[in-house]
Amino acid sequence: MLKYLIIGDASSMHIYNYIKNVLLPNKFEVNLMTLSVKPIRNEYVEFYKANNVSVFSVAEKGYKDLDKRDFFHRVKNLIRKYKLAASIPKCDICHIHSVYKTSLRLYLRNRKKFKKLILSYWGGDIEDTRENVIQLRKKCFKYADAITVTVQQTYNEFIKIYGNGYNDKLSICRFATEGLECILNLSKTTTREECRNFYGIERDKICITCGYSAYAAQHQDTCLRMINKLDSETKKRLHVFVPMQYGRFDSEYIDVVRNLAKNCDFKCTILEDFLPFEDSVKLPIATDIYLHVRDTDAFSNALKEHVLAKSKIIIGSWLKYPELEQMKADVEYINALDDLTEKLNEMLQTIVVRNDIVLFMPIYEMYSTENVKNQWLSLINSMIHI
Repeated sequence: MLKYLIIGDASSMHIYNYIKNVLLPNKFEVNLMTLSVKPIRNEYVEFYKANNVSVFSVAEKGYKDLDKRDFFHRVKNLIRKYKLAASIPKCDICHIHSVYKTSLRLYLRNRKKFKKLILSYWGGDIEDTRENVIQLRKKCFKYADAITVTVQQTYNEFIKIYGNGYNDKLSICRFATEGLECILNLSKTTTREECRNFYGIERDKICITCGYSAYAAQHQDTCLRMINKLDSETKKRLHVFVPMQYGRFDSEYIDVVRNLAKNCDFKCTILEDFLPFEDSVKLPIATDIYLHVRDTDAFSNALKEHVLAKSKIIIGSWLKYPELEQMKADVEYINALDDLTEKLNEMLQTIVVRNDIVLFMPIYEMYSTENVKNQWLSLINSMIHI
């Protein structure tokens, strides 16, 4: 039985799904070192225990001061992670999920324990282009058997930064989006009207959804201001949703959005409570227009879900999605947030609220669990037989 180590965040849905769908069915002995100092999600802890996944986590060691972020405690936590990594057994494959400095340093200190190395960029990690980080990554690239990215845009950025010297190691391996599977299943068992009723959307209202989390970079505050500039008759036709269940770190921003929602001239619902997964994906099905204007994005799951559910999508032109262009998805672009009112007004003149669920299947075919699983297994098998 091959031993497999993942260095990443044990509370990540992507890592959980990767272990569940790729590694365990293929009989790998899985070790997981989580870099987060936060406790692992309870349901994931139970899953890892039930499936004999060995988890290495400083949060499980009972330390009292993990949440302190001053320089002294950050160094202290780093030393704790070094000590914890030293206890990891020898493994056939070390797989670093998100190519950040700490993960790379942990690998280099323990390199002789591992026969093979996979480095997987997730998106945001490619944006750190400080010279010391680039040099650290290059040091690890020479040991890597494979370097993966999740989307074409990150692939392009990698080539721009590092050139073509690693092309024989570089490939696109995506992560499955569980929400797509759920939307597909729901389309067979429910109706769009039932999904809209679940969220309290009146029959004659047009549903607009703004972003997918409570980060200020989503610009939901600006979106609400731009929507409020529409004429009064148009605003009467709208029911706007602002999902803020995730990323609730900036309480000041959340309060700003709450106050805007209270004072706007259209019906507005802020979603702050977690819902079961099967209910949360009813929102993309119920949505007529999805606003996606955050600062940066490495093709978020929420965007994929709205593409599959055939929401009409407005995207900031500064966000690049070659995959959407290749599959000819129906999206509209704005060059600045100030252009949103005009674009919405134009779109709302012709929009018709659909009664039936219509899916855009090219996005499902690209990100289905089966397709993604086969990508990763092909990569791993090619490495094992080198």
